[in-house]
Amino acid sequence: MRFVYPAYLLLFIPLVLGLFLSFRHVRGMMKFRKRLAFALRLVLLSCIVLALAGPEAKRPNRGLCTIFIVDRSDSISEADYAFTQDFIKQSLTKQDEDNMVGIIAFGREPMVERLAGKWRDMGPIQSLVNAAASDLSASIRLACASFPEGKARRIVLISDGNETMGDAAGAASAAAADGIAIDHVLLGTKPREGEVTVLDTTMPTEARVDQPFDVRVVVDATKATMGTLVLDRDGQIVSKQRIRLSEGRNALVFHQTLTDPGFHRYRASVLADGDRDNRNNVGMGFVSVHGRPKILVLQKDGQEGPLAKALRSQGILVETYGPGGVPARPETLQKYDAVIFNDINAAMMTPFQMKLVKSAVRDSGIGFAMIGGEDSFLPGGYYGSPIADILPVDLNIRQRKTFPSTTICVVCDTSGSMGMPEDGIPKVRLVAKAAEQTVLLMSPLDRVGVAGSTDAIEFVAPIQKLTDKQAVISQVRKLQAGGGGIYCRPSLEFAWEALKNDPSKVRHLILMADGSDCDEQDGCYELADKFYKNKVTMSVVSIGKGPHTPFLQQLAKYGRGRFYLTERASQLPAIFTQDAAVMSRSAIQEGAFIPKVSIGEDALRGIDSSSIPPLLAYCLTDSRAMAQVGMRTNKDDPLLATWQYGLATTMAFTSDAQARWAQKWVSWNSFSQFWAQAVRSIARRATKNDYEVNTVQEGSKGTVEIKALDANGNPMPQLNAEISVSAPSGDSAKVAMVQTAPGVFKGQFDANELGSYIVSVAEDDPYGGKRVSATGLSIPYPLEYRMFKANAPLMDKISKVSDGVELTRPEQTVRPVKNPGHSVQELWYFFVLLAALLLPIDVGARRIAIPIVEAWRKAVEWFKERKKQASETVSVQASNVERLQKAKRITTYSDPAAPQAPIIKETQDTPKSAPRTPTSSGGSAASRLLEAKKKKQQDDEGQNK
Repeated sequence: MRFVYPAYLLLFIPLVLGLFLSFRHVRGMMKFRKRLAFALRLVLLSCIVLALAGPEAKRPNRGLCTIFIVDRSDSISEADYAFTQDFIKQSLTKQDEDNMVGIIAFGREPMVERLAGKWRDMGPIQSLVNAAASDLSASIRLACASFPEGKARRIVLISDGNETMGDAAGAASAAAADGIAIDHVLLGTKPREGEVTVLDTTMPTEARVDQPFDVRVVVDATKATMGTLVLDRDGQIVSKQRIRLSEGRNALVFHQTLTDPGFHRYRASVLADGDRDNRNNVGMGFVSVHGRPKILVLQKDGQEGPLAKALRSQGILVETYGPGGVPARPETLQKYDAVIFNDINAAMMTPFQMKLVKSAVRDSGIGFAMIGGEDSFLPGGYYGSPIADILPVDLNIRQRKTFPSTTICVVCDTSGSMGMPEDGIPKVRLVAKAAEQTVLLMSPLDRVGVAGSTDAIEFVAPIQKLTDKQAVISQVRKLQAGGGGIYCRPSLEFAWEALKNDPSKVRHLILMADGSDCDEQDGCYELADKFYKNKVTMSVVSIGKGPHTPFLQQLAKYGRGRFYLTERASQLPAIFTQDAAVMSRSAIQEGAFIPKVSIGEDALRGIDSSSIPPLLAYCLTDSRAMAQVGMRTNKDDPLLATWQYGLATTMAFTSDAQARWAQKWVSWNSFSQFWAQAVRSIARRATKNDYEVNTVQEGSKGTVEIKALDANGNPMPQLNAEISVSAPSGDSAKVAMVQTAPGVFKGQFDANELGSYIVSVAEDDPYGGKRVSATGLSIPYPLEYRMFKANAPLMDKISKVSDGVELTRPEQTVRPVKNPGHSVQELWYFFVLLAALLLPIDVGARRIAIPIVEAWRKAVEWFKERKKQASETVSVQASNVERLQKAKRITTYSDPAAPQAPIIKETQDTPKSAPRTPTSSGGSAASRLLEAKKKKQQDDEGQNK
């Protein structure tokens, strides 16, 4: 036995000393009881001390456990996989009866294929791993944690050694420290022929207008071949040529000159003769060209309206797009210095696109502005969206303002089609999320109910006041998909019964149905007209454009309500919230007003505030605590507000910028100046210092190297800038930089996703803002596709570090382990259990006074008495037996003619108390029995005579 924490054994010194001193000072306790109590206390405390010391028992391991780690990444060919299976099958036939075997498959992440056991069958590997990467270190760590107790341990790594993530050598060192040997079987020893790979596409990170620069493309080929290289910029082909590739690396240079400022993406694609895998034939890079600011305006129709014309007239480059022009890649947004949402509905873009805009604003310093209208702010469905987070105004206005009491009844299609997944999420879950957003939007005095319609129609959340929103949301989340389709007429009748007697001033129905599956349409138009005549508003949402979509659209017309058509259930939250806001009259404030101007607003610099014309309406919002409100409405609601969000400045103008609410503004002579100054105040500003940023991928990491020069061209002694990276998913992270040389700083970030990483350098502006320069790193394909040769040095290093070998035959997997090791069993719980059992005995010995000595004395006396009685009983029985035996002998062998002893009869004069004269036999029972027998014989003889 050994102790993990032997220092705790020193506690025996004060323990024994304390018990000894206390023993001498205890009075009033019998000597025996006192000794017993202190003996129990000593044993109890000793158990506790031993438990604290961590006792362990060791025994040698018996048998061998082998865990095979199988590489299932894309760099493994089918022939290598077949070899792997055959190798493991043959190894299983060599295992002893006591041996155990386990299998782990790995790609980007490891998965346990078979737990360690005494099984001997081998089938195809069923684990589905992400094959686009190889993390050997994670698989080694998982294998080390999967060994059972009591067995010698061995890992057999079957891989080509092409590690794209983690640190396999470090994991092998940790395994060696734990006494685990790692053998390896090398795959991929036969080189692949005809492979062509684009290794790199490099260019300057920054350039100026009309400044020439080179784009360098590095292509690797396993053999000489011919191919075609296509170079495109922002999707437009700038060069296409036939090239000859020699074996090894080939560098191709293209001379470029840009006249268009902004962030540009170059992509090089190679189509080679005889290439087996085209997934690794693409390379990308970025160059930022300085020039005039460029603004992206997104609106409903994509036509150039008054806003775009006003900005162009002030020398600002403007690109105007409709919903189809919403950027879907991070690098696309980097072309612009500001993005303006000009009355465009949230349902016209995906949540991912909105997340990209939010990431670009927060991490790259791209300015953002939202301009009001019937499809902006709250009526545009932005409540609860990523865009709502970056606005300087709050859309949750029903919680702060007084509006007519509203009841909303939501009847949702919960037919079988709603159980189908969309982007991995069942559609019915997206419907429930839309209903949740509606609940969050409404005030605690409003009423909301949610029902599901399929074969049966019933509330999952009955119509109720929203005093406890979380309770209502919990009910809404019970919405589940059923069978059949939505039954329209029964659904409308159900909603009518729920709303006809509702006390709210505003009663509204949202009917959501599948455009391809609507049953029982007869009588629905009459019911919709009935809703309208009884002042119950109705909106209809069609998911998908199907054969029943025209019916749903006509139904909305009969109800004088809104009709929404969406192809994706993910747009339902935006649709539900904007519809609830509009119908509850809490989204738009109508009525002409003259804006109130705050002093010092940048957008009004040089403009006479008395000349500002009136506006006819605006979207209701509330200002945020940290926002700067430059213009207010006649009711003190925010009209123009700005604030700093991340690295950018964002703006909200709650009225519109077209001839609807801003009829007088469009013809105002300061209209162009106002909007040009407003946009310039939020546009991204370049850094004053010179930063040369280089990015490169190194395994699963991205490396940033910055050469920082001040305005005079001298190396900066320290980096007074913040470096952040925005991933393709929209997530961001800060990068810690370390100085490696004068003016040179280096840092790393995780680069596990495919796509473009935007690296931003932000320095403080003296006026409180940020100046930002950005570049990018593109990962067009997984690093796994770049590796088609075995990494034998890494596999050898893994085995050498852990005292393993390279295996060439299956029987080598069962060779004896050099150090089988020992199994360790913890014993502390045994001592804790013993202490727990002794505790009540210890307390009883001290608190309960039992006369042990007296009890012992009486017990001894009682046992002695019992022993004496037992001995007397045995003596009497022995004497009786002896007399009987003697009498029997006398009766059997005596002479009948011998004179008989006279019989003395007892007379009345004889006193009863007088003792009888003992017979020769001592008056025993045997003698009396013999005398009685003789007497009876004499009486019988007398009668016969």
